Amino acid sequence: MHSNSDTGNTPKKIVARGVEKREQTYRFFLNKLKPGKQVKLYKKRFKVLETFVTYREIHKYYMVMGFDLIRRKALETAGDFVKIHRLDKKEDIFNLRIEEVSLALEDPDLDLRALVEKNRSFYGQFKTKRQLPSLIDSRGFIPAPVLEKTNENELLGTPVSPGVVSGPVKVLSRPDEKAVLPGDILVAEATDPGWTTLFLNAAGVLIQNGGVLQHGASVARESCKPCVVGIENVMEILHDGQLVELDGSSGMVKILK
Repeated sequence: MHSNSDTGNTPKKIVARGVEKREQTYRFFLNKLKPGKQVKLYKKRFKVLETFVTYREIHKYYMVMGFDLIRRKALETAGDFVKIHRLDKKEDIFNLRIEEVSLALEDPDLDLRALVEKNRSFYGQFKTKRQLPSLIDSRGFIPAPVLEKTNENELLGTPVSPGVVSGPVKVLSRPDEKAVLPGDILVAEATDPGWTTLFLNAAGVLIQNGGVLQHGASVARESCKPCVVGIENVMEILHDGQLVELDGSSGMVKILK
């Protein structure tokens, strides 16, 4: 955890301002409606939204729970293979495809060590790459889009949350890597719920991967933070302390200093 010296922007106060703004917006539109069925329907739908909107992330947690069960079962099966000397260690099973594991359960003579080595060799070629390719075909070919040329001091991405803001860059590979101070421009490869608190101090957000529906884009819109995503190699291009200006409406990022 990192301390926040800005007493006006503590998590509780930011949430309180959001609640107040929501209530103001609710009353504004309520006053625009004519008394009768429209008002009744509006109140009902707002109540449903208010009650269930917090459940929007729950499907992700169920997916994680499902993956954990699959992982536990895979390690259990791997343990059996290790006992009969078909694998050297349990973690080797993650270098096998599901169909290969299924075939190994049916065929006791299948050489699992050879399959592990073959698969490890193929995927090993990507270990030296800092940015994983978005697409790999069955031949191992990595197609790449033709990038639109811009000024050397300009970067172009997908605009996902409007607003123009400038500030010093703070590049993070992990959410606990360093503090994001008030006014910083947060730069990340991608984000998940563990990054959410970092958006509180950030003046704006730049994300290397993903599109308009990814986690970081959604949190930026909810936090009213300007945000641009899908900026090719932004993690390597920008460095801590650089001054940039980002336009969350056009997707343009200017390196000022």
